[in-house]
Amino acid sequence: MKRETYRNSIVLLTLALLLVLPSAILAQNTNGSGDKTQSKPNGNPATVLARLELSMQQTAGKDAKAFARAQGEYWSLIESQKDFPRAYNFFLQLASAHPSIPDVLGLEGSAIGAYIGWLYSPAAGKPVDEQLVMTLDSAAHAAFDKALQIDPNNFNSLLGYAIYESYNPTGAEHSKELFARLEGLRSSHPEYPWQVVDEFKKRTAGK
Repeated sequence: MKRETYRNSIVLLTLALLLVLPSAILAQNTNGSGDKTQSKPNGNPATVLARLELSMQQTAGKDAKAFARAQGEYWSLIESQKDFPRAYNFFLQLASAHPSIPDVLGLEGSAIGAYIGWLYSPAAGKPVDEQLVMTLDSAAHAAFDKALQIDPNNFNSLLGYAIYESYNPTGAEHSKELFARLEGLRSSHPEYPWQVVDEFKKRTAGK
């Protein structure tokens, strides 16, 4: 995968993740008037991140709503702190502990993608090890593929994978296929946050 592609992906892939994850939470947490609400984490960022990590560890595979809320807040804070290596390490560990939960595996794939983008950013502070990137790319594909083997209709895994492949120079056709699979779920699952899919397509039109 090309250097310039990943330099661009740190902006767009991360933006897409932030659209997908918190928006999915908002879709599940509406008040009686239909207005969307989301809590904002307060306190020291490192402490809040640790609390959210503990929440995800405790709710993965047990309480989908609590898990979704925690990971949405987590990604928002990770983005504000630009601490993508932390997210990468955490979701790898979480996936190792929960290797059969599609949402966790999909998040692992997305976290790897965000970390690859970070490696090409000035924040990394060192030349990119292209062999490492190739290894990470394979790991991201493996995580997404496993998630969809377990649950072919997992929304976040399909969307995360489609977004990831859209920034892969050889993944354009696969990305279209994944988006088509997503669209196939639209009529039967109107409760999913389809505005996220539409917003991503709008932002990347003509990319």
